[in-house]
Amino acid sequence: MKIATSRFGTMNIPDNKIINIPEGILGFPNDRRFVILDHDADDTPFKWLQSADSASLAFIVIDPRLMVAGYQLEFDEQSVALFGPIVPSEFIPMVIVNVPQSDPIKMTANLKAPIVVSEEKRLGRQIILSSEEYSIVHRIFPDAPLGGEAEERNEGAAESMG
Repeated sequence: MKIATSRFGTMNIPDNKIINIPEGILGFPNDRRFVILDHDADDTPFKWLQSADSASLAFIVIDPRLMVAGYQLEFDEQSVALFGPIVPSEFIPMVIVNVPQSDPIKMTANLKAPIVVSEEKRLGRQIILSSEEYSIVHRIFPDAPLGGEAEERNEGAAESMG
């Protein structure tokens, strides 16, 4: 499949690499087909979740288990209806990263709403975890000072999207 992207140009992606997210991602219900791309640097845990439906929509994502030991997913009835029987170890979890343009070291991850992907079925879904243990603004580099300004967070969200 040929997809146009604003960051990477036009790309030929094998059909078996396209992930279908039937409900879309929160705030982007019309974008339902995505591909996971490696980040430019070889030694980084970050990846891109690029929309195959909108050239300018791409999210920086990371596996939450790299930041939080024992990170637990919760699958609800809608997840079972979509995926069938759930075996948590068969899913790839990823969380969206917010990178403030003004100070990237202050990046945060949304641990509360991971995207889970069944590689075998090429299906994904964003789920909302009920646990109060996880935050929507988990600091990836906790020792870095965090501003907390809403404007900074919005800048980072725009960078993730645009």
